[in-house]
Amino acid sequence: MSKFIPLLVALLVFAVLVTIFYLSAKVHFKSYVQELGVFFAESVKDYANSVSLSYFQWSKMYELLSEDRLEEASILFEELKSNFAEVEEVKILNESGDFDYFKIDSKNGKLHMYFKVYNDDLSDFVSSKTVLAVVDAQKLLDKSGVSQIRISPTGKEFVYGLRYKPNKSTLDSFSILSSVVIALGTFLALQMVRLRVNLSRERTFRKLHEALTQISEYYLKGQNGERLYQLILEKAIEVVPNAQAGSVLLKKQDKHVYVAAVGYDLGELSKIEYPESVQKKWLEKPIKKKSDMVLFNREDEKTLEILKKHGRIEEIMCSLVVPVQIGKEIVLTFNLENFEREDAFDEEALQIAKLFANYVGMVFLRMKQDEQIMQQQRMMEYLYNHDPLTGLFNRRAFEEYGEKLLTLAKRERKKAALLFLDLRRFKGVNDKYGHEAGDLVLNVLGSRFEKAFRESDVVARFGGDEFVALLYDCDRDSLTHLLDRVFQIVEEPIHLDDKTFEIGVNIGVAIYPDDAQELDQLIRLADMAMYYAKKKGLKYAMVSEAEK
Repeated sequence: MSKFIPLLVALLVFAVLVTIFYLSAKVHFKSYVQELGVFFAESVKDYANSVSLSYFQWSKMYELLSEDRLEEASILFEELKSNFAEVEEVKILNESGDFDYFKIDSKNGKLHMYFKVYNDDLSDFVSSKTVLAVVDAQKLLDKSGVSQIRISPTGKEFVYGLRYKPNKSTLDSFSILSSVVIALGTFLALQMVRLRVNLSRERTFRKLHEALTQISEYYLKGQNGERLYQLILEKAIEVVPNAQAGSVLLKKQDKHVYVAAVGYDLGELSKIEYPESVQKKWLEKPIKKKSDMVLFNREDEKTLEILKKHGRIEEIMCSLVVPVQIGKEIVLTFNLENFEREDAFDEEALQIAKLFANYVGMVFLRMKQDEQIMQQQRMMEYLYNHDPLTGLFNRRAFEEYGEKLLTLAKRERKKAALLFLDLRRFKGVNDKYGHEAGDLVLNVLGSRFEKAFRESDVVARFGGDEFVALLYDCDRDSLTHLLDRVFQIVEEPIHLDDKTFEIGVNIGVAIYPDDAQELDQLIRLADMAMYYAKKKGLKYAMVSEAEK
């Protein structure tokens, strides 16, 4: 019966690892989909807002639908579909909508966006008609760079009534392969133990299993970095027979540097950087005698002096060198040393060290994948709060931080100014040169706005060619100075390739708490003042002027 124990243990290890990988992947994927849902819902809302601003807050469209000039309206609908490639169908519904500007739901895996049609200044809308735009939700998802899920008529609930299915199984091939490799390694290790009758050898592999378990537990607790390197080295010295000291070299860009040491001064060794060529030469012979150690790297006197004084290179009798590889790249190197015997390490010690290194390599591969996931999450968090085109806050973030700023102003009894900015002559850029040129112009203006406003101010793109800014503790002189600076940076010609664009801006200004005390009221009043300034041919207008 004993000969089946390694196989049973390997199967048990495989089952446990598959379960751990599955549960971990399931939790990660569920969290990812939740965050993606929030991000995608905001993206869809921004998309609908852009469509509304571009075509359904437009006096021309308002007149066509009010006068039932549907053929002319259909021409504009075709233009809409060409500018918003995800829109598959646009049609007019003879019904009124119970919403402000637009409403979003879905049917058969497609997004249905219902729009009211307003005139330019939003003073009136077509009450007897709404416009339905059918949007390919999958294309919107692909546009966001999402590849992990797909929109499906069946599946789990997502947003706006949509449903999704994962594009791949929860348990990926890497997890299964890793489990197989670890289980196979466990089987081979245990099989080797079974074949050896020597008690010391059994103890060695028992130490290996314990060491790998401790490393796994340490990693699963979220510990990494230099402390993890040190733990791995300490366990390697415990596991490999006759190892008395050692060090770990980590590849950083094109250099290999010391990141852990036992028996040596790590602070001094970390000053050494080995180029790729030197490290490659060092790995040619895995087991080195005293003579190999003394003759190696003699040409670099500074490095040799550090190794003599702090790396005890002249005391080492035998050294075992084992690389840790991910694919074909060497990411880590173990150096294990003995100070007593030149034959301290043999082929068996080398195989144990390689088995240990292979496991460590899988840990590092998992770390690399986790880091990539973290980078994706950080990018999603950034996109959740920022307009991807200009890098400024988006509407959602502006409302969140704006509320906080007004709360602070109320507590400290300070005034705040809300600016509503609408670009002039920008639509002509899109019409003449296309949306790509328009996006480049918006990107330049976004960078200029960041420099024009103070660090304490909150600046955001509201959508289309509209921006808002909330200025804390801003008196009349500061406001006048800042407005002059905004006009200057906006009106400064923008040079892109061989084209020059001259953009203007109309600004409406609402003052807290004089004009209103709620953020949404300030936005509405500043928007009204902006339209007043545009109508009167002014660069800017205060709410107090517009209400006269």
